Amino acid sequence: MMWCYIYRSSKKENCYLYIDKENDFSAIPENIRSMFGKPIFVMKILLDTRRHFAACPADEIEARIKKDGFFLQMLNDTDFQV
Repeated sequence: MMWCYIYRSSKKENCYLYIDKENDFSAIPENIRSMFGKPIFVMKILLDTRRHFAACPADEIEARIKKDGFFLQMLNDTDFQV
């Protein structure tokens, strides 16, 4: 279980960034930051095994954040490539 901060993209609809430290985008590669635009804070949420998000279960999001430093959720947007 971990707390995470969710931000939405100012450039792409249905695109969200999950990170474990509020306003710390240092782990996000520059190419993703430039395509994502200005991050707009959405919420702070506890990732636990009871939660399931549109992209995947909370434990998968947590694992990705621990491995890569972030999780990028893109729904119905095939032109946004990482």
